Amino acid sequence: MALSRAAATVAAAVLIAAALLVAASTERAMALSDDPYLCYCPCMQDQCMTIDAATKKECARACDAGCREAGLPGQPNRFEFCGF
Repeated sequence: MALSRAAATVAAAVLIAAALLVAASTERAMALSDDPYLCYCPCMQDQCMTIDAATKKECARACDAGCREAGLPGQPNRFEFCGF
C-alpha cells in the first residue's frame, strides 16, 4: 500500500513537471512569433502613447527597437500602431 502511494506521488510529480515543460516551451514559441501583443502593442498602449506630445510614429520606432533589442517581436508592419 505504501509503495503504491509513493509510486502515485512520483507519477503525479512527473506529470506536473511534464506539464510545466510544455507550458514553458509554448511560451517560448509564442515569444518567437511575430505577435505584436507580446511586447510592441503593450509598449505603444501602456507606455509610450501615454507621454504628452508623443506621436504614433515616434512611439512605433521606440517600441519596435526596444522589443527587438529584448529579443521579442517588434512592429510587424509599418501600418501597425495598435489602435492609434
